[in-house]
Amino acid sequence: MFQWPVFLLYVYGILLIVGGLMGYVKAKSVPSLVAGCVCGFLALLFGYRYTWHFAPHAAFILALVLIFLMGRRYLNTRKAMPALLIVVMSVIVALVQVYVLIFVGNGNDPL
Repeated sequence: MFQWPVFLLYVYGILLIVGGLMGYVKAKSVPSLVAGCVCGFLALLFGYRYTWHFAPHAAFILALVLIFLMGRRYLNTRKAMPALLIVVMSVIVALVQVYVLIFVGNGNDPL
């Protein structure tokens, strides 16, 4: 059975990687490529090893960092793409991680 918090982290990681690649292709932005790939691979790793004791915590921290950075970018530019999309996705990931940590328990198999 495939758990939904793990699936969410996989989707999140893939979208971050694709977003970094799109930033590089459209604007030749190497920082976008590096940040998207690093954050995306971290999200994929946390999803792959979700039963690690620290994986839900680390996924939550990753989501908070992206909420802060991309939220600040959205407030400065007022452009919804990609900043607001990443903020919304990161809020969803953060809420799911809080749910898992509070109701399921750390290191347990998520629902």
